[in-house]
Amino acid sequence: MFKKTVVFSLAVALMLMGLCSIASAAQNVTNVSQKGSLLIFPKIDTSMIDNTGPFPVYRDTIVMIGNDYYTEQWIKCYWVNQDQQIQDFMFRLTPNQPVWFRASDGTGSGSADDPSVSAGITVPPFFPGDYEVGELKCWAVDPSGANQVAFNHLYGNAMIFDTLHAAAFEYNAWAFTARGVAQGAPVGTGGTLVLSGANLAYDACPQYLLFNFFAIGSSIDLDGGGSATFAETDLTLVPCFQDLRQDRVPTCTKAKFDIWNENETKYTGAYRCIKCWFEGYLDQIAVQKPGKGFGGEKFVYRNLHTTIGRFRVTGVASTVCAKVFKTPDTVYGPGVDVCTGGQIDSPLLGLINTEIRFVAAPFDALAGTTPATAGAGIPATIKWDTQSEPPQVPAP
Repeated sequence: MFKKTVVFSLAVALMLMGLCSIASAAQNVTNVSQKGSLLIFPKIDTSMIDNTGPFPVYRDTIVMIGNDYYTEQWIKCYWVNQDQQIQDFMFRLTPNQPVWFRASDGTGSGSADDPSVSAGITVPPFFPGDYEVGELKCWAVDPSGANQVAFNHLYGNAMIFDTLHAAAFEYNAWAFTARGVAQGAPVGTGGTLVLSGANLAYDACPQYLLFNFFAIGSSIDLDGGGSATFAETDLTLVPCFQDLRQDRVPTCTKAKFDIWNENETKYTGAYRCIKCWFEGYLDQIAVQKPGKGFGGEKFVYRNLHTTIGRFRVTGVASTVCAKVFKTPDTVYGPGVDVCTGGQIDSPLLGLINTEIRFVAAPFDALAGTTPATAGAGIPATIKWDTQSEPPQVPAP
């Protein structure tokens, strides 16, 4: 009888230990399939793609954000372009409301659909110009805009349109849950979003990103005849450390690539220096703005030697990228490094979209995907300028 009791107690203890270990291993890293209190859209695109006709043709991006809850919530957002220029705005989501807005002109739900609808939404446009790409960050705030708050019921997606080539692709936003904070309560100190995965903070960013990709220039036969050729793969990366304040310090890091082909051959040495945001073709990381990257040829079929490959990308501090981003030299002296905060390790977020060529089609198709991730990266922060409540007339 005693032995049975001991065995039973031991079994219960082991079961409880297992439950505790499962609880402690709960997901605390951002992903694109959950809801959260913070949403990051890595790629917004309103760039010009053709100016040969009577009117230039631009890409455009539609942003969609949903509220999966029965109370309203205020949202603070920042457009950020490739030059780290910012434009902030706030809007209100009503209970269970989905909204959309267009990056090119800021119009959206209830405005472009039907101007007679009063409950519409308009936001500032995304930096009108001939080459504007960047990102969007949005998070739940209190009505005064003084604090970021917990509201783990937000989700979103973005659709990028290329009307010239009759192509588009869509991706889900990265969602960060506020951990261990009551709904509506501030998450940490107003003006600093801590991305650590710990209680009283937001989910962490991943240690690194993992992508499968078709080698550039490779092709595959398709069932029923025909083939698909993979013309280009476009990569977008966003460092998780970001300063959105008026007196902000840029985030400078190095995207380090480890690449494998189908035969498990590993290619190293490819990198790209990043200041705040990056977008470009994999095979041109050393061509676009020379001196800021190396090793793009490793993603090309003739050098990878297999149809598909995979790569792991990690944000690391590196002396290779020191003084890469600097002001122009003048007769009065050399330019200065604009990375005033220096090179830092920074977790990354991002996505890729692939341009696919079909023999019978006049234009390339587009297909986008977000990466797999691994583990929690080092704690990162997003800093922003809070607002204060309007002053009241003093009591007599």
